[in-house]
Amino acid sequence: MKKEPATFLLSAAATILITGSIIIAHDLSGGFKQFLIDLTGHHWTSVSIIAAVLFMLISLLILSSEKLGTLLKANDLKIWSKGLAAATLLAILGTSMEDSYKPTQNII
Repeated sequence: MKKEPATFLLSAAATILITGSIIIAHDLSGGFKQFLIDLTGHHWTSVSIIAAVLFMLISLLILSSEKLGTLLKANDLKIWSKGLAAATLLAILGTSMEDSYKPTQNII
């Protein structure tokens, strides 16, 4: 089996977790959101660029390091398919939990 498909799933799972954390952090911290706005002019543009760069860097790191690939079981497509599904569910759960902590406005 080629190692690239599993490596890319591993990279996607890691990128989803990190990007989800960034999104939750920028919703909770006005200063962090402003930092992201200052980077590119809009916070979503910054998050998108960070996600693309993270995916490429993580993929290259795993592909270039046989030791790291073995340690992370980067050749195991089945385990990282499950990992990607778990990362997606965690991101959804984190976002929904963050929404439940937002203060509501009373409409008079």
